Formats: sequence, structure tokens, C-alpha cells
Amino acid sequence: MKKIYLLSLTVSLAIGLGYVYLSNKSEYTRQVVQVSENKNTDFNQAVESSENTSMIDEKSILKNAPGLNPDALKVAVKGYKWSLNKGIIENPTILTIIDFSKPSNEKRLWVIDLKTNKVLMNIYTTQGKNSGLLYATSFSNTPSSDQTSLGVYKTLDVYEGKHGPSLRLQGLEKGINDKAYQRSIVIHPADYATPQYVKSNKRAGRSWGCFAIDPAVSNKLIDITKNGTVVFAYAPQEKNDPNIKNI
Repeated sequence: MKKIYLLSLTVSLAIGLGYVYLSNKSEYTRQVVQVSENKNTDFNQAVESSENTSMIDEKSILKNAPGLNPDALKVAVKGYKWSLNKGIIENPTILTIIDFSKPSNEKRLWVIDLKTNKVLMNIYTTQGKNSGLLYATSFSNTPSSDQTSLGVYKTLDVYEGKHGPSLRLQGLEKGINDKAYQRSIVIHPADYATPQYVKSNKRAGRSWGCFAIDPAVSNKLIDITKNGTVVFAYAPQEKNDPNIKNI
């Protein structure tokens, strides 16, 4: 009788443990599937965002930015698409264009939301001191040249520099701006990029190659553009940029 009872108890325990195991396994499987679905959703959203922003409405942007040079926009969009195709742009919704065909006493930096085609910011910015006085006419990728580099950049992280919070940049084009990080070419605030300075001096001041901007709006710009957006520095010779001219 005891043997029968013990056997019955053993069978009951085995069935119970099996039920618990299957229940836990089922719950684990459900959780794994849910995580997988979430990851797929995130991935699909990223792909959808990339696809949406690759179809850029240049006419709408120009309508919202009447001072933007159409040639600068056209070439910047090519550079943007080239960088997007490389798969290294974490935030494809923002495009910053710096138009060095314009003098430094004009607002020549645009931050554009590619989802809405709206201009988020349009401000003054500087060029390197050896790139020119009013107009930037000379550009270089060489360390210690104190000249600005053209082409496609990706924004990186924010750090506390001697001018205040500053935004690191990675030059994406070999031989054109790929030494930007080594040269410490960044976006930073500077008193010589304010509207007051421009008004008094008939031009913005000059940097060592960095894109200096008004301290009153620098935090806003950095917050919008940091961590993987595209910055494009334009001059007419960028139409012949070998990386993007055939896009």
C-alpha cells in the first residue's frame, strides 16, 4: 500500500513539475517573441524613417528657406544621400547646410527638418582664418592650415570645450575632410559669431577652421543636431566632389 502511495505521489510531483516547466517555458517563449517583435518594430521604424527622408522635397524646403541657394541644397542632398547609403547615419531626419558661397555677414547655416521640410534654424557661422576674410575661398583638410574643410560630416557627441559646450564632427570624405576630427574641427559658440559682432564689423570673425556660432543659440543647435545627423559644408567646387557628383 505504501509503495502504491509513494508511486502515486511521485507521478503527481512529476506531472506538477512538468506543468510548471511547460508554463515557465511558455512564458519565456512569449517574452522572447515579444522582445523580438519589439526589436523588429524598432528596426522597421528606422528603415521607414530612412526611406521617408531619402525622398526629399527640395521645392518645399526652398519655399520655407527663401535665402537658401538652390545649388547648395541640391549638392547637400546628394551628400546626404551618399552618407545615408553608407549606413552610418543614426538620425536621418536632420540636415544642416553651411553655404560658403555666401559671405560671413549673411546667415548661411541652415538646420532643416527633413520630415516637415521646415527650417529649424538659420544663423551666422564662421570660416577658418586662412580661408578668407569676408568670403571663404580657400579650403583644406591639412592639419594646422587654419582653413575650413568642405563636404559631408556626421555629428558626434557633445563635450565641454574652452568655448563652452561644443559638438564634435567626423569628416566622412577621404582627402576632403576626413582629418576634421584630428584637427578638432567642431561646432562651438563664439562671441565673434553673434549678430552684434557681424553688425559692428560688417562680417563674422574667423576661427581656426571650426564652424563657430552665436552662443545665444549654440545649445539649441547642438541639441537638435548631435549624435549622428548630417552636416554639409558647401562651396561651388563641391559640385565636382567625386563622391557625390554622380548621385
